[in-house]
Amino acid sequence: MIQGTSQQDVARSPAKQQKLIRKMLLLSLVVAGVWLSWQWLFTGNAQASLVIPRQQVQIGTVSRGDFVRDLAVQGRVVAANAPTLFSQQAGQIRLLKQPGEPVTLGDLLAVIDSPTLENEVKQQQALLASMTSETERAALQAREQQLDMEQVQNTAQINLLAAKRELARARQSLQLGVLRQLDLDIANDRMTQAELEFSHAKRKVQLAMDKLAFEQKSGQQALERQQLVVAELNRKLAALQIKAPVTGQVGNWLVEQQNHVVEGQGLLTVIDLSQYEAELSVPENYAAELAAGLPVAISLNGQQIQGSLSHVAPEVTAGQVSARVRFQSAEAASLRQNQRLSARIVFEEKNDVLKVARGDFISSGGGRQAYRLVDNIATRTPVELGAVSVQWVEVLAGLNEGDQLVISNLSEFKDLPQVRLN
Repeated sequence: MIQGTSQQDVARSPAKQQKLIRKMLLLSLVVAGVWLSWQWLFTGNAQASLVIPRQQVQIGTVSRGDFVRDLAVQGRVVAANAPTLFSQQAGQIRLLKQPGEPVTLGDLLAVIDSPTLENEVKQQQALLASMTSETERAALQAREQQLDMEQVQNTAQINLLAAKRELARARQSLQLGVLRQLDLDIANDRMTQAELEFSHAKRKVQLAMDKLAFEQKSGQQALERQQLVVAELNRKLAALQIKAPVTGQVGNWLVEQQNHVVEGQGLLTVIDLSQYEAELSVPENYAAELAAGLPVAISLNGQQIQGSLSHVAPEVTAGQVSARVRFQSAEAASLRQNQRLSARIVFEEKNDVLKVARGDFISSGGGRQAYRLVDNIATRTPVELGAVSVQWVEVLAGLNEGDQLVISNLSEFKDLPQVRLN
């Protein structure tokens, strides 16, 4: 006979049932957590095997707008006209104006004492005076000789006239029969001799005149040469007084006071305050793009001044190319020599282009790849970049407007296909 199960049943209180339910729920939560962890480790990491904290990277958003390709450089303010004055003779320098002192055109800035040059000037001036006297004396002697020759010519002319009259009387006497033929021949010979003597006297006087003209010309040429020598020495003597070529202020002394200077040595500079320029140092890899007329924005002590490139140096010095900027604003009058400044050279402007903030991803990614961020997963994406400016880089292909991009250094990404940003 089958008995009932009443002896096997155990009475349970409701509190024990609730504890069992809580244990089952806790076990279910643990199992679910293990499953989620497994999914995250083996599914998520299959896509991103490297995890990097998000705060260690910089994120930029691809946008569309105007793009200005420019270059930020440093420079200084220089005077457009700052001539350097040089010594034209050796001597002892006496500087009369201090650096920074205002001067006007023609003001005496310095004096070079050169006793040697002063003595030479006096010697040559004395020689010039002596040569002038000798030239005048030679002219007087030549005129005296000319008078003597003219006297000889006049005597020969009188003798010729006397011989002509003698010949005429001889012919009349021969016709009257009171003179012999022999006496007529003698008178005729004397006439011929007188003519020859007169002709010779005339040529001698002409020769004396030519000689006088030659000696006068030769003496005058020698005198002019000496005058040129004296004029040149006087010019050098006047050049010992160094005068201001422009109105402005004294720049720097290039020699010490009372020093001995040599010919061709720089003495001091004079700064023309009427016009300033900016001298920029541009990296040599941008030298080919520099051209006169490019717009330049100057930043100086919070002041913005517009200008344009006036000329570019033809040589490279220490990896830099020097470029001059001419200011277009009247505010440049408040500038000072050698003030430091920042400048932005604008190469080109584009409208409606894709762009992203400039960052180290350009160099670390070689400009051919970047990491696009979607749901905290940075995926390596091939890109094509264009022009680079101070703030932006142009995106030609590989990205769309609104994409988020890692713009910081990509070396920590180790060139992996995907990286999770936590």
